[in-house]
Amino acid sequence: MGTAALYALVVALPFAGTTLLLPLVTRFCRTRGWLDHPGGRKQHQSPIPRLGGIAFFVSFASTVLVGVALAPALTAMPQVRALVPEIAGALAEAYRVRPQLLGLLAGALVIFIVGLLDDVLGEKFPVGLKLFGQSAAVLIAVGSGIQVDFTGVPLLNAAVSFLWILGISNAFNLLDNMDGLAVGVAISSAFIFFLNALALEEIFLCLILAAFVGALGGFMRQNLHPARIFMGDSGALFIGFMLSSLTILEHYVSSASSSLFPVLMPALVLAVPLIDTFSVIAIRISEGRPIYRGDRCHLSHRLVAAGIPEPQAVKFLLLLTLALGMGALQLANASVARSLWTIAYTTALAALVLGGMGVRGPVNRVLPRTKSENPAEGI
Repeated sequence: MGTAALYALVVALPFAGTTLLLPLVTRFCRTRGWLDHPGGRKQHQSPIPRLGGIAFFVSFASTVLVGVALAPALTAMPQVRALVPEIAGALAEAYRVRPQLLGLLAGALVIFIVGLLDDVLGEKFPVGLKLFGQSAAVLIAVGSGIQVDFTGVPLLNAAVSFLWILGISNAFNLLDNMDGLAVGVAISSAFIFFLNALALEEIFLCLILAAFVGALGGFMRQNLHPARIFMGDSGALFIGFMLSSLTILEHYVSSASSSLFPVLMPALVLAVPLIDTFSVIAIRISEGRPIYRGDRCHLSHRLVAAGIPEPQAVKFLLLLTLALGMGALQLANASVARSLWTIAYTTALAALVLGGMGVRGPVNRVLPRTKSENPAEGI
């Protein structure tokens, strides 16, 4: 009971922090004129503040930093050790992953600032500079030791880790195209990773994921249709960076019981943003357009074009994320046969979704931009 209550507290604190910060961020954006205006591919009806990512970034980072600072004192208290012995033991060993944690937070700060500059400067922020900043953030994480270890070749491990973190960061930036979608998929994915980490007794990772879910939960209340605030590139890039890094960091906290887990499970849980990214890139390349140019080719847009209302389209993709994630949970201790079955199940489900909507979809792909609209999407 004590452990469950502590996890609930770790969720509640950043949830409250985000909730309290959002009105301040909203007023700040309106005062400075940092609003997302309707028009072009933007379907909302009135200008909406676009820097909501500030609230959940600050709330999450503050929770983690305060928790790490207080960990030695808390674990030294006999009452805490008696109430939550497993968590107290994990916190006492937190110094072992301090380099990875510092690299995680430092990289998150850099990629958040890069996204914030893009939100504020818009077209004045070059795509090349944005990619450079993202790469620097990822290199900080990889250089701190957040790397996969399944290839057996250190340089290849670093390269795979770099591409994974950079790719998922931009995948969530692409996915942030409809009210509540990116934050909802992130919360669903983080919940699946939390359940798996809990089963594998990766307590330290559970605490970080709980704080992450809480911080995003406070934002989601204001981001559901009709959204009252957007997260911006700063929020979307931060979300993708954290999720992709945490899937790798899990190996440093505790060893997964199946060699297939680190390769397969993150990709299955994050299948929705991955499928969305690959399908959108394929469409843009086939039509001879830049892959960073925003349009309405996303999975969510194709669902709406097929006649599904926007809130239901978002719910469908969230349920799809949970369905794929719950199926992937078995990979922690899966046999080869069960792993192959999971791959077949996921592939069939993805093919069914894409086939039902059409790979390209009956949508108006490229719409004229308004003066205030930033055309860059993803990278």
